[in-house]
Amino acid sequence: MSRLRVGIVGGGSIAELHAKGYEKDNRAEIVAVCDRDEDTAIRRALDWGARNYYTEFDEMLRNPDIDAIEIVTPNYLHGRQALAVLKAGKHVSIERPIATTIEEADAILAAAEENGKIVQVYEPCLFYKPLLDARNLIDAGEIGKPTSISVNATVGKSLSGIWNFENESEAWRFDPNLAGGTPMLYDVGYQAICISLFLIGSIEKVDTWQANTKLNEQYAIDAPTTSMWKHFGQEVYGSLMFTYAPERKMRTLYHPLELRITVGGTRGDITIIRSSDPTQLESPVELRRDARKVYYGQKNTAYEDSFVRATRNFVSSCLGKEEPLLRGAEAKQLLILTLAYQEAAKRGRSISLQQG
Repeated sequence: MSRLRVGIVGGGSIAELHAKGYEKDNRAEIVAVCDRDEDTAIRRALDWGARNYYTEFDEMLRNPDIDAIEIVTPNYLHGRQALAVLKAGKHVSIERPIATTIEEADAILAAAEENGKIVQVYEPCLFYKPLLDARNLIDAGEIGKPTSISVNATVGKSLSGIWNFENESEAWRFDPNLAGGTPMLYDVGYQAICISLFLIGSIEKVDTWQANTKLNEQYAIDAPTTSMWKHFGQEVYGSLMFTYAPERKMRTLYHPLELRITVGGTRGDITIIRSSDPTQLESPVELRRDARKVYYGQKNTAYEDSFVRATRNFVSSCLGKEEPLLRGAEAKQLLILTLAYQEAAKRGRSISLQQG
């Protein structure tokens, strides 16, 4: 295989970030685009230099010149589309979540093994360099033994109009049958749990308190929300505080989401900022210990770089050069934890998970 030939299904705003990685990697090329809206399919094909466009997913699957498919569609389509891609003998990268049910996730894992194909679940926060730098500092003992992790997440108002929720294209997020849960479950809740797993380790118990903020007569967003969890086999506790701040303007072309992650330890603490707003002024990593502060990274660390790095990992995996950072089995565990987060909010009590 000289170059990995990729098809992208779903031409929404987030697809622009997914496409950047292929455009910047000479080992791959986008050869096909699929979107139910023909105008969008044509526009994206022209944007990305794809030779083919489709409005029917099954038709794109039949193209023998496609080696891998990137799924960037609403959540309810992930499971069935990923399964179809694998059965067609192609590699697949799936925008989070892997699926909305454990049964679908299991079917995807079985099909990947049966067909010998790569499954990657696309999680760019794991490729965000400041987060990787923080993980290295934690592993090196710079904050001592970790004792806590907190994630403060804020959704503001994007000057680009993305995620402002007035657009009809976002309506699926507010239908639990299509989104798989509340509107921000697989964005804010999922990312918080994913980051905590990456920095600290397995989780054994989750509790969530969830309120709703009315957006208009039709829709409400699941904020403010507070969640807490306990890490397995450690006296380390995590928390998420999610707020919706529609009066806070973010100068971003992308989703107006900012995460502030702080890991406390017996010697000090470390804070990581992940923001899609390139004008945020603070250093992305701050280490505090021994009455001193040390700053790491550049203030203008590109948000989109993490998407490029995630795509490069997928390309390398398909070419047999490395393993996906977030494989199907790990993505299934994340799905289980995210569903536990949601169930705790519904039941009003903590949810314990079996380990191993």
